[in-house]
Amino acid sequence: MSYQDNQNPLEYRRLLKLAKEYREQGYSVTINPSSEKLPTVLADCSLDLIAVNDKKVVAAKVRTRQNLSCNGSEDLGRISRSVQQLPGWEFELVVTNSRKKAD
Repeated sequence: MSYQDNQNPLEYRRLLKLAKEYREQGYSVTINPSSEKLPTVLADCSLDLIAVNDKKVVAAKVRTRQNLSCNGSEDLGRISRSVQQLPGWEFELVVTNSRKKAD
């Protein structure tokens, strides 16, 4: 498991939690898969996680609300469309936010 330089700490913590959740459900999980481990149609997509079981593959991206607009919705749309081309694959966008203390 490696922390990507462009990923903020909140996203990374949520990514690790997501990986644990999928592993507990029996999936084999790869965090920050390299393009060589992805189908050709996804080779230029930056995915945070791939979870595989005997019935499906989940390609996931974790973002904070703030980074949803900062990093562009076009990128997420392109990833989603690319994943839809693959039978048995689905795209999951996980949005996380920091918890603010009540005043």
